[in-house]
Amino acid sequence: MKSQDIFLLFKMVSLHAQEEGFQMGGPISTPAIGSAPIPNVGFALNVSGAGHGAFADSKSETASSGSTEQERYPDWGLFGSNTAEWGMQSLAGWEGWDDPAPQTPITSWAECYSLRALSSSLGLSKSEVSNSIARCREAGLLTNDFETSLPKVNRRALLGIAEYALKYFFPVKLGAIVRGIPTGFAAPALSRHLKSAGDLIPVWPDPIGSERGQAIEPLYKTVPDAVKKDRTLYHYLALVDAVRVGGPRESKVAINLLKAGMGL
Repeated sequence: MKSQDIFLLFKMVSLHAQEEGFQMGGPISTPAIGSAPIPNVGFALNVSGAGHGAFADSKSETASSGSTEQERYPDWGLFGSNTAEWGMQSLAGWEGWDDPAPQTPITSWAECYSLRALSSSLGLSKSEVSNSIARCREAGLLTNDFETSLPKVNRRALLGIAEYALKYFFPVKLGAIVRGIPTGFAAPALSRHLKSAGDLIPVWPDPIGSERGQAIEPLYKTVPDAVKKDRTLYHYLALVDAVRVGGPRESKVAINLLKAGMGL
């Protein structure tokens, strides 16, 4: 397995979630972060042990405000029912870059899984996509859907890899202070649960990133460009980074959110 294989698999999981959203009556498009409604990723998990280590549970900060759980977290229970809702919620103002990518209309979901479409959306060559698909099939991480014949990801196995293997196979390399796209605990998928006691946040280096922080190497070099075209993919990969770079507590929160967001 190579890092681009994991990258490809999460892209396909994202496409599946978006397709389910369309079948429920959502828009048929690949939403570009910043140019479309942004999903509220549930942010309602009850995380115990607030204040351990360098992180504090943002939920505990509002516990004494007098508001109900439903008022503070309007998407409570979202993950418990339908993962397609994830990509259809609205949460304005969190995009991690200053120049949103244009929204790309989708004419056919089958086309989204073509070598050409995957190559364009991920920044990989067609031969790289083809070889990656072959490796994933051989490893049992990718099969064909019985009804549609489209690629189908073994999501439970992929989650297990993200939880137990990625931090060892693809360890995070910390870099200089740069402008970039927030990831890990600083990304929107996790920042409403945990916040750092320090000043530095982890970012993927990017010239149009909205924040300055400590550079970390993304799972694959084209990740910063790919997530600008797909907000759901951004959530997935940022949560994966939280597992790769975080301690036990933030990793647990990230895995729970990732599990729910993948519909498991």
